Amino acid sequence: MLEPHKIRAEAYSSARALIDDLVIPPNAALAATGSLARQEMTSYSDLDMVLIHAPGQQLEEEEVAALWYPIWDAKYHLDYAVRTPDECAAVAETDVAAALSQLDLTFLAGDKQLVDESRAKLYATWRVSLQKNFDRFIDSSIDRWRRAGPIASMTRPEIKNGRGGLRDLQLLRALALGNLCDVPELGAERDLLLDVRVLLHEHSRRHRDVLEPEFAAEIAEDLGFKDRYELSAALAKTSTTISNAVERGLSTARGLVSRRSVHRVRKPLDVDVVDEGGYITLARNANLNDPGLILRVAAATARTGNPVKNGVWQRLRDVPDLPARWPRTSADDFFTVLTSPQVIIEMDKFGLWERYVPEWNRIRGVLPRERNHSHTIDFHSVETVERCAQVRTTVGRPDLLLLGALFHDIGKGYGRPHEQVGAEMVTRMAQKLGLNLPDRMRVQTLVAEHTTLSKLAARMDPESDEARNAVLDAVHYDPLTLAMLTVLTEADSKATGPGVWNHRKAAAVHELSLRGLRMLDTFVPARPRVYAPADIGLHTNWEDKQLTISWRGSYQREVVRPLAVVAALGWVVTQAAMVREEDGSYAAEFTVRALHERLERAADEARFVQAYKSGVYSTLPEIEKHPSTANWQVGGVFEVRIVDQRAVLGHVIGKLPDVKWLTMTSPGATMVVQAAMSETVSRAAVVRNVTEALSGG
Repeated sequence: MLEPHKIRAEAYSSARALIDDLVIPPNAALAATGSLARQEMTSYSDLDMVLIHAPGQQLEEEEVAALWYPIWDAKYHLDYAVRTPDECAAVAETDVAAALSQLDLTFLAGDKQLVDESRAKLYATWRVSLQKNFDRFIDSSIDRWRRAGPIASMTRPEIKNGRGGLRDLQLLRALALGNLCDVPELGAERDLLLDVRVLLHEHSRRHRDVLEPEFAAEIAEDLGFKDRYELSAALAKTSTTISNAVERGLSTARGLVSRRSVHRVRKPLDVDVVDEGGYITLARNANLNDPGLILRVAAATARTGNPVKNGVWQRLRDVPDLPARWPRTSADDFFTVLTSPQVIIEMDKFGLWERYVPEWNRIRGVLPRERNHSHTIDFHSVETVERCAQVRTTVGRPDLLLLGALFHDIGKGYGRPHEQVGAEMVTRMAQKLGLNLPDRMRVQTLVAEHTTLSKLAARMDPESDEARNAVLDAVHYDPLTLAMLTVLTEADSKATGPGVWNHRKAAAVHELSLRGLRMLDTFVPARPRVYAPADIGLHTNWEDKQLTISWRGSYQREVVRPLAVVAALGWVVTQAAMVREEDGSYAAEFTVRALHERLERAADEARFVQAYKSGVYSTLPEIEKHPSTANWQVGGVFEVRIVDQRAVLGHVIGKLPDVKWLTMTSPGATMVVQAAMSETVSRAAVVRNVTEALSGG
């Protein structure tokens, strides 16, 4: 049985014995960085060294090369640099990766005073540079995490560069050396990661950092674990501890940097939720007995991309549960969270996610039995949701797509087909969210059949009528379900692992979907019914915590007046319907949600009517440009989909010719507008005008 600590000690001793025999030029010193400096070497480690010389001293190339020959002859891979003390310090300003490595600068041989001087100058420069380039420093870590993935959820974790790995321990030390946080005690976690890395090098007989399953079994035995799954659980716990320490450290550091450079302004985002200096936090007198508060905070961070302030999630743990049937506003917030799945991971760290999805507890950190999966089931589910969220404007019901993606593998581990178990679970969830029967059936089918297109693509001729009919049977001849299933199939495959989604599979799935949709492409949306008894009115739906505005106007673009008032009050439109009457006038109903004030105050109809009739509010705020999908459907109905935001409906209407009728919904934080127009309009011009307004081209 291999003993990793002895292997490390022997590797370091062998390297030091070689280095101690080197002849260092006069007025120079040899310093170590990397694993040599930290005494974390394996038998296959590189040697990272810096030859430091006094300013003004010129070292001949032959002299420097002669120094390294014994190392090369010993078959070490050498990474070296030749610098003065000032040049060592300058690295901290220009190269984040090199600076992180050089912070370990340790004396090896020669003039020790040169190394001490270099380290002192390096640290001084680092403290200033880190404050000045903090965002760039964090971005480099985020890029690394994206490339390597989190150790806790990978079936093939990257021990060194993965999130919660050895590199993150160096990140914490770098923050501490910059006087931005303290380093917690993580000795046991460091030892486990080092032991695994040493044994990985030994068993693979080369320098590598990705723990493959075939090596994990041998390493688990060496370290005294029952099997590779027990080792995986230990690594997940270790990396989570490190990752949480990094998040606390970054939060502390970010707070210090912001405090020194920015005057914080509190800006309301939703009821009892505010933005304070780029952080999502609670209002000063927030009602912690409001069951909807947690999802409002989560939706705010999903919409803005801003992090939740340290301590907020902990405060929210005592907020009471939602009722059995969720209010419409809470359901909307839940779907908004699904558009930014990293919020799910954040909530789960504080035990808040399974409050809404109790089945999550059964898949958290669980490794799938299929060897082609790269992640744990929970992380795979999150990544599938994320991939669906990125293309959600390509389907008519992004809310159902995201819900299906969340639940598609949640039924694993119950001893029955996971598609069947997941379909039962998502149906219960759909009932809590208040979805109607047709939508419950769609999302149930989406989960139950999420493997069908892949199976048919592998086993049948995608151009055959038999395959097409099998697809149509699976989706119950519903075009919306088929469109969502196509997107989910691709997202699921890409989130599974490398090579699962390939050109052959993509072509087969596309053909199956296309042939099925051609058979079903007959649905024409119907003209909505609108009830608007007066020029302007406001009705309150206390159960769903929403307001309904009714409006009548002489011409279409006059609708900007009520929409401008809605925007000025900080309300958002969640549903809308508008029709042209026989006399050419227009009537509309808008379902809205008040974000900046409590429903009791927002429900003041007299105040709203006065604001409308005053004429003060007549223009819409600018909108952010986002990717959009605009096209013409069967029956001459124009449809556009875009990320939902305040006032975007008014901007769309402003670019449309006179419509016969128009509807708007906002499923899954995505606005979907459908409008019927005269047959004489230029379809290409309508698409172009709307796309330019929403996406900039």
